[in-house]
Amino acid sequence: MDSLPGQARPPETAVQTSHVREMAANLLLGRALQVLDAAGGMVAYWDAEGRWNKDSFSLPGRPDRLEQLAPVLEALLEWTLYTERPVAIHDLRQSRWSRHLLHGDDPPGGAVAATPMAQRGAIWGAVAVYRAEAVIDEITLLGQLAELATEPLSSLAAGREGVS
Repeated sequence: MDSLPGQARPPETAVQTSHVREMAANLLLGRALQVLDAAGGMVAYWDAEGRWNKDSFSLPGRPDRLEQLAPVLEALLEWTLYTERPVAIHDLRQSRWSRHLLHGDDPPGGAVAATPMAQRGAIWGAVAVYRAEAVIDEITLLGQLAELATEPLSSLAAGREGVS
């Protein structure tokens, strides 16, 4: 929309840059959900203004357990950001940690994994995914998630503005 006569318009690049990390974080999460056959997930990222933000979503037609699993996913994201290392729970139902984070409630079936999001060697957030089925090999799941979370953002159409 054009501005009214006499009103200053914010520079277009400033508006674009302020949303780059949010767009990149959500694109990474969406891609991770599809590639890893996950039902939903959550991202935490440091925005251009220096604030932490969080987004989450589930894919249509898949089990939406994000509200129930929010304490688990948030704990994994926090741990991942603090340690700068990936983490996974291969079977939520067998995890005492999951039960503790859910205040004694039975966790749903499935697995969760989280890894830092990095670009040019700098961590700018973390991504966590929930799969409705438990996994046997969480190392493979973590490897696939880490590969997605560190791929060049230019492949996600956000490369011009960068995230660092």
